[in-house]
Amino acid sequence: MEAVCSKKLIKSKSGLRIVVTNDKFRSPFLLCEPQWTPDSESTNCTACKVKFDFVTRRHHCRRCGLIYCGSCCESKMGLPRMCFVDPVRVCNRCAFVTNKESDFFDRQLKTLTSGATFLLDQRLSACPDSVNSLVCKLSQDHRYLVFEGRTADSVSSVELHQVKTLGVARDPDTDSEEELKGISSVEIVYTDGSQQNEQRVKLCSGPEPHRKLANAWIDAIQQAFKLLYECRSDNSD
Repeated sequence: MEAVCSKKLIKSKSGLRIVVTNDKFRSPFLLCEPQWTPDSESTNCTACKVKFDFVTRRHHCRRCGLIYCGSCCESKMGLPRMCFVDPVRVCNRCAFVTNKESDFFDRQLKTLTSGATFLLDQRLSACPDSVNSLVCKLSQDHRYLVFEGRTADSVSSVELHQVKTLGVARDPDTDSEEELKGISSVEIVYTDGSQQNEQRVKLCSGPEPHRKLANAWIDAIQQAFKLLYECRSDNSD
């Protein structure tokens, strides 16, 4: 299911990047480097529209590839979605987006790969009645949801591209200002890789001591699929 894939250091005009040697093992959350807008096609800053001259120089945003003046493209940030080794220049709009993405990569992705223990809703989950709980985690290459604790005749992993829908339900009896405490379950609908049959599994966070971590995992998987859908849209443009 999960193979060890080597990585390599490459140099592009945007900077040094560490990437997998085989794109087959590429994380689905990563973005491709954008094509840079040629200098000759931009006489004004994309954002503030100031005219470029000998004093006002052109700067390419490494995330979107568009051209800006120094004031509109002054931030240097890490871009985990593009695997840059060092911080690179990004425009003000992309800096805002990158801050949110960095929180996912720095915190929530670790939650997903560490996994959490869930109770199974037997009414919806495609698994034997004898299985009452399992650990769900994201594989280290970010390509699979892994179910640990299922029986030998059950599906033990699902590729993210096989997931059709992911629905989160909140506990209606929970009265709390802490949003994570209100999350009680996640229902994952996916297709069988060989027969394209629709399957589903519903994971419930259950009582403490597992509830807090399970709720955090559900919150993180929601963010993961938001990024995944954005990534598919960006890479198809």
